[in-house]
Amino acid sequence: MKVTLYSLIGFLFFLMLASKVSAQVPPDTARISLGIDAGIPSGSITSRYVAMWGLSVRFDWPISRRSYITGEGAYNTFYLGNGSTTTQQAILNDPVPLLQTAPFKLGYKYFLFGKFYLQGQVGTTLAVNKGAIFATNGSPFTWSPGLGFVFVSKKHKGGFIDSGVRYEAVNSFYNDHDKYSYYAFHFAYGFIL
Repeated sequence: MKVTLYSLIGFLFFLMLASKVSAQVPPDTARISLGIDAGIPSGSITSRYVAMWGLSVRFDWPISRRSYITGEGAYNTFYLGNGSTTTQQAILNDPVPLLQTAPFKLGYKYFLFGKFYLQGQVGTTLAVNKGAIFATNGSPFTWSPGLGFVFVSKKHKGGFIDSGVRYEAVNSFYNDHDKYSYYAFHFAYGFIL
């Protein structure tokens, strides 16, 4: 938790310093986007899961020309690797299920220059199949720093493409020190409300 706090403080400090940069930014209107997420697990879960795919809905509410409050909901599935025999299910001789999660996060997005942004989010991740994975904590704390770029659609007025990368850290579903973290790529199509 100490590393998380220092990372968050450093990220916020960087945002304050970056606020002095001026450039063309997207219009300050509310936006919604529907996206596809693909990721690679990191840390202690890499012996069990090798890939993550998901769908997400993101809402951006402007608080200034460059700043947005964000809300996001998603549904992710983690796919098993060859080392998945070390889980609780394997010990009990049960088939090892996929890990299915639903993260819900609130955050802050800041456009540094042009259409390039930094984003930080915090929230919780629900274990959709909590019983199947024998989870004792069905909604651990989640935090996620990321960066991205918004491409304005020339064909569809008010449409845009949002692509970015992020690191997402999810505390353990088992009340231990295991982290369900991953690096993800986000690709979404959105429109101005």
